Amino acid sequence: MRILLPILILSCVSVLFSHDVFGQRKKKLRPSRNFTIEAIAPNVWVAIHNEYFGKAICNAGIIDLGDKTVIFDPFMTPSAAVELRDIARKLTRRNYAYVVNSHYHNDHIRGNQVFLPNATIVTTTTTRDQIERNEPGEQEWEKKHAPTLLAAVRKRMVNANETERAELPYWVGYYEGILESSDQLFTALADQIFDDSMWIEGNQLSVKIVECKNGHTVSDAVLLIPKLGIAFMGDLLCADRHPWISDGDVDGWRQHLKVFYEDKLYTTYLPGHGKVSGKPALKILYDYLGDVKRMCDEARTDSAQAELMNKPIPDEYKSWFCGRFYQPNLQYLINVAKAKRQASIRNGKKEGQR
Repeated sequence: MRILLPILILSCVSVLFSHDVFGQRKKKLRPSRNFTIEAIAPNVWVAIHNEYFGKAICNAGIIDLGDKTVIFDPFMTPSAAVELRDIARKLTRRNYAYVVNSHYHNDHIRGNQVFLPNATIVTTTTTRDQIERNEPGEQEWEKKHAPTLLAAVRKRMVNANETERAELPYWVGYYEGILESSDQLFTALADQIFDDSMWIEGNQLSVKIVECKNGHTVSDAVLLIPKLGIAFMGDLLCADRHPWISDGDVDGWRQHLKVFYEDKLYTTYLPGHGKVSGKPALKILYDYLGDVKRMCDEARTDSAQAELMNKPIPDEYKSWFCGRFYQPNLQYLINVAKAKRQASIRNGKKEGQR
């Protein structure tokens, strides 16, 4: 009954309204099981993934520039992206003009296809190359393995502890979304690419898209609305979530977080996962990344590394979602630290031979 209660609550909601705290006309929207819409500034909305069996998987943004619409990170599944597309039409009363991909991971890009042919897809040069290189193989792998992984998650729900039981619906939605969309996916690559930064100008609002290299991935795009002090961070920021570290560079990532934390212009942040946040969320993730890196750097022997891998998640991060990422994060950082030590030894030997 406890598991069914949130579904019953959702089914009783007949309409959703955009907030009118900014003096905007209320617009009646059909409710979605995949996400909820929040207005965070005049003509700026965010779509927050429903982690209870939702199939959006990441957060998205809708920005009305006055004469065009920008969509940020259009979800993982085409079905959730269709809902996002239709809501964007209703909120802005026009077709979209741009879709921005923050990075190459599947949950942020596969909704691209439903915005064609009316939208120009924008991302960094590096991210476009990564999508083109990785997506076909990833989709084939998922077709083979997602059914088994979904069955394992459902089976785990029977005997899961309370913490796991709260999170497992997220993974059910994830694998169900992969299975339902696997036969309809195609790879929709960016039409417009950039390096460093670019502006999208509107007659009422303009946005700046900035490349952050060597962070969550080798290339992440952050969408900035300077006039409103808003930053759409993609997965450079996850709020009360264990981030996926294994495609990233922790030192570079922390530096990006530090820069945004110290920039007084921006005060509101949309994370790739989790709730809309303020500056404290940047500091919390900065500390998390520093903590796990320090622990892995200090575990210099096989026995110390094994001991670290068997330790529970530290108390300050134990309640975070995506706890299953914690051990892979540690293993990745242990391997990175080990590779750096070995490279240092090799370089020392070369210097000694000169």
